[in-house]
Amino acid sequence: MYYDQGLTDAAYGSLIQIRNMDMTANNLANSATSGYKADRLVFDDALSRELKTDFSQGSLRETGNKLDLAITGEGFFMINTPDGQRLTRSGVFQTTAQGALVTPEGHQVLDSNRAPITLNPAGGDIYVDEQGNIYQEGEQVATIAIVEPTDMGSLMKDGRTSFMNSDGNLPETTPGDNFSIAQGAIEMSNVNIVKQMVSMITAQRAFESYQKAIHSLSEIDQKAVNQVGKV
Repeated sequence: MYYDQGLTDAAYGSLIQIRNMDMTANNLANSATSGYKADRLVFDDALSRELKTDFSQGSLRETGNKLDLAITGEGFFMINTPDGQRLTRSGVFQTTAQGALVTPEGHQVLDSNRAPITLNPAGGDIYVDEQGNIYQEGEQVATIAIVEPTDMGSLMKDGRTSFMNSDGNLPETTPGDNFSIAQGAIEMSNVNIVKQMVSMITAQRAFESYQKAIHSLSEIDQKAVNQVGKV
């Protein structure tokens, strides 16, 4: 019974470390992805760990592109995807030939009325103020939606940088009031590369220790079986 429990605990510990390494590898792979929020494993209870997303602010990087927008403070952009409306912190935007403001994936960016934003396809100077009001050639054409979920704990990732509710729908939101928009900049991921590398090494060493424990317990168990067989 002791050996069985020890093997079970070691096997479970190995699986936790595999999950930890996969999560860390994904964080590192997205360290340069605009608006990406790092995941981490936290203790849920004495027997398991739960995957949580760190929604802390990433650093801002100036791009000079007038359609790149970064949120400083709280809140999310709203976008329309084939699977429904989603939230995102990635403000890498562009326009279509028809003037629609979209993400690189072609998802429409929504205004404060949750309608797609369309700019004049003929062009013209674009200015976005700190409150998200969009002006083209000096005339206001839209106000970009910045919203806050009423329950941040309900957010789940849908892809790398978009978020949905746990039921697959848009979470309940309220208009944001603690933010400012920086035009010509993007929010970088909040991945701390050094910490992630340390986490990867720690997880690898823990996994190797569990594997050694499994091997040792298996040998002890086999010896016990052989001794019983000789009696």
